This record gives sequence, structure tokens and C-alpha cells, in this order.
Amino acid sequence: MRTYTKNTLMKSIIIVGIITFSLIAVIVGFLIGVPAQANTSIDENTPSSTVSNTSITFILPMKNATIVKDYSAKELQYNDTLEQWEIHKAIDFKSDTSNEVLAVYNGTISNIYTNYLEGTVIVIDHGNGLKSIYKSLNNELTLKVGDTVKQGDVIATVSDTMSRELNTGAHLHFEVFKDELAVDPNDYLETSSK
Repeated sequence: MRTYTKNTLMKSIIIVGIITFSLIAVIVGFLIGVPAQANTSIDENTPSSTVSNTSITFILPMKNATIVKDYSAKELQYNDTLEQWEIHKAIDFKSDTSNEVLAVYNGTISNIYTNYLEGTVIVIDHGNGLKSIYKSLNNELTLKVGDTVKQGDVIATVSDTMSRELNTGAHLHFEVFKDELAVDPNDYLETSSK
């Protein structure tokens, strides 16, 4: 049977404490380090001229418009047309004085389509993975895929063609995508004019 002196026991406790502390530090470092490495990896694959909300500012897509439903990726908002709660990854603009929809930034029309749920839709590609999407438009368009637009150009007029938000009436359902993921348009819109 082994006997331990007070010094031996203290050394053992200190060694166990150091090992435990080291393991905790490694685990915490790993947990903190994984997201940072994931972000670094994404950044390394992204061109250095990546457009971000700090280098580009959108104008509002409608003049004298009221936001009737704001962007919300986490909090549910009530859709009174569908009578259900849902996230709303867009901003809905309504205007009594102007129904013209403006290009929020320079770009190229990359898609135009119409379907029952979204109405008539225009997608503008601004480059570097950034796109603005305009839904619930009047289907009498003069633009076509491949046309270039400048910030402030009239691209369409609003309508009530978006059946999933029919009770909102004529309005613009405005979305922004970065690298194929929906992002908050508020991060790009000129805040002084909202």
C-alpha cells in the first residue's frame, strides 16, 4: 500500500489542476476558434472587391413610400392574406403618391418572371453576388433580361399581383440577396431617407 506525503499529494492536485485547466482552455479555444476559422475560409474564397454594406448604398426603391412590413428573419410576422405567422425576409413598401419602382443601384437585369404567389418579379444583379429583387410589379414591363440600369431608373410600377400578400394591396415586396442568401435590405438602404 502506497502512502502519500503532503507534498506528493499537493503536487498531484496541482498537476491534475493544470491538466484540467489546459483541457478547458483547449475546448474553449476550439469552440471560439471554429466560427472564426469558418469565416476566414469564406473570406479567403471571396474576391477582395466584395461588395458589402459599407461600400455600397442603395436608394429607396420608391419615393414617398411607407414601410408596411419590415424585414424579420427571426421574429414571426402575421400574414393576414394567408392567415398565418411567418418570417418576412423582405421590406414591403406602399405609396399613395407614387407607384414607380426605382433601381436601388446600378446593375443588370438578370431575371424577369411572373408566378401566382409572387406576381411579376425583376431581379437586378449588382455584381459580386449582390442582387436586389422586386416583387408584386405590374406585368407591363419595358425592360428585358440583359438590360443595364442605373441607380434611380424607373424599372416598373407596383401592383397587387403578389397573391401571397394580396390583402396588402398594391405594394412593392423588396428583397436583397448576397451570395444566394437573403439579407436585411436595411443594411444597404440609405438610412437618412427612410
